[in-house]
Amino acid sequence: MAYSGTTRRKSHWAECAVVPYTVGCFRTGLENVLIVLENAGPAPMLPRLTYGVAGKTPDWSLDVLQELQPSPQVFWMPFRRREAKGITGFLHFSIFCLWSPVIMGKYANVVAVGLIGLLCLLDGYSARRLKTEQAEIEQRQLLNILPSWLERLRNNLPSSLTGRSASADVPAATKPAEVLNWPSIELDVGQITGVAVDDKSNPVILHRGNVKWDGGSFDSSGQYNRIDDGPIKNDTIVTLDAATGSLLDHWGSNLFYMPHGLEVDAEGSTWVTDVALHQVFKFPKGSQVPSLTLGEAFVSGSDDKHFCKPTDVAVSSSGIFFVSDGYCNKRILKFDADGRLLDVFTGPFNIVHSLTLMEEKDALCVADRENSRIVCIHAGLKEGPGQAKFGSPYGPAGYKGKHVGRVFAVAAKGQQLYAVFGSIFLGMSDGKTFDLDSLSTLSRWTPANGFGSPHDVAVSRDGEAMYVVQIGPNRIHKFALE
Repeated sequence: MAYSGTTRRKSHWAECAVVPYTVGCFRTGLENVLIVLENAGPAPMLPRLTYGVAGKTPDWSLDVLQELQPSPQVFWMPFRRREAKGITGFLHFSIFCLWSPVIMGKYANVVAVGLIGLLCLLDGYSARRLKTEQAEIEQRQLLNILPSWLERLRNNLPSSLTGRSASADVPAATKPAEVLNWPSIELDVGQITGVAVDDKSNPVILHRGNVKWDGGSFDSSGQYNRIDDGPIKNDTIVTLDAATGSLLDHWGSNLFYMPHGLEVDAEGSTWVTDVALHQVFKFPKGSQVPSLTLGEAFVSGSDDKHFCKPTDVAVSSSGIFFVSDGYCNKRILKFDADGRLLDVFTGPFNIVHSLTLMEEKDALCVADRENSRIVCIHAGLKEGPGQAKFGSPYGPAGYKGKHVGRVFAVAAKGQQLYAVFGSIFLGMSDGKTFDLDSLSTLSRWTPANGFGSPHDVAVSRDGEAMYVVQIGPNRIHKFALE
């Protein structure tokens, strides 16, 4: 069995068969199904189904996939045990088999359309007899394996055929509308990992310049391998004009090694997490010298004074802030305005990738990336008898959260929660709007040309605009909100 990259040859199968979500694999209801992407010339092939045969990761996706998946050379597609039974299970399995070179032929697309049609009819029946949450999981798993043109076909079918329906007590939301020809300039930036808005609602982006996260960036323990290369020489923090997208400000050279998360608080301070340094920084408005640094440079850990690849920061109006930690640890830490640790919430997370705080509701929502779910907890900002404590579940979903797909980032305004989703397949990434309390899906949205690999999302302070940034291709999109 030949594996590419850093995947371990002998131990990989044993680990994947025993421990779910280890090195990017899943325990499945059918078999441990190995999904391989192979390069087929100028454009990559669709993924093919195989058992125990590993291939090469296509060149176009190597840099991006190193961040999207713990082991980008090998992919596993989760099946649930119910899908192994009956006609619906057979159809789900058949759709996978279409991608096999043995079956892939000139009639594959015709057969796929037929299978999708039958599956939509069966899903309509299933949705009436299954719980709403279980039906949404099934639909999302299907979307994760379909090419974009089949996904669009399914989305355009009547809801009576697909089984998709809006919650009766949650009104439908207007889709965010892409603002075309924005920004007005061509941005010369690297992987854009973070986006926030300043006190004037101008978007601020965080990018990595000429540094990329690839298979050689970290060792197996999460330590950064390229310290000797020095910090990023480019200005990594860029402010754009909200109206035109023109350049307003840029700074942040020689400060970071692998920046990841970005936040701008109510006072205009800029917060950055760096997964290589394992640190969190706070820069006062107008200053390039941090007033607060948490964590020890290049030293990871899980105690009170260390992080392991921290991913994001959320800051309240009082200065209390939260850090998602992160790629290695499974926790959210709560600090006071001076950086003193107040509390820690540890949960069954698998890469706590993004945070968003709704202070008026005392809600803190988490993008639990590799568990494909959104989890909302109480932030514990309200004092007094009967008030919820930090980490207690918020909303009816509780600690289970809502399984919605491979969610990379979340942002909120009012009653609506916005999220962006990544996919290992081209054209499959998207954004969705949810009701904050119920986490019911309100709308789905993408830019006209689709997303590549969206990594973060932010909503303007006036609630009139939303920004989405990508790590490949390196772009920022603006959407108008109503």
